[in-house]
Amino acid sequence: MIVADSNASVIGLIILFAIWLVISLCFAIPTGISASGRRMNPIGWGALTFFTWVVGLVIFLIYLKPKCDDVKCSACGEMIPRVHVYCPFCGHKD
Repeated sequence: MIVADSNASVIGLIILFAIWLVISLCFAIPTGISASGRRMNPIGWGALTFFTWVVGLVIFLIYLKPKCDDVKCSACGEMIPRVHVYCPFCGHKD
């Protein structure tokens, strides 16, 4: 009887851990993807929201930067804002 209760407790803990893991990943992955597109640290922001859930997400939204809209210069490979006609690094016209 005691062994059966012990196994049920272990299974219950495993299920709770799996639910916590799925919810944490649901917060961390989109936050990390959004951070990388905005030239922010995706691993750091993803880890913060993985462990703190909504608190980390609110902090991320407070520090949110505008989305990066840069393109790579075909001549020198530097990232330049899309609004530039000429590359400010090498002068190449894209």
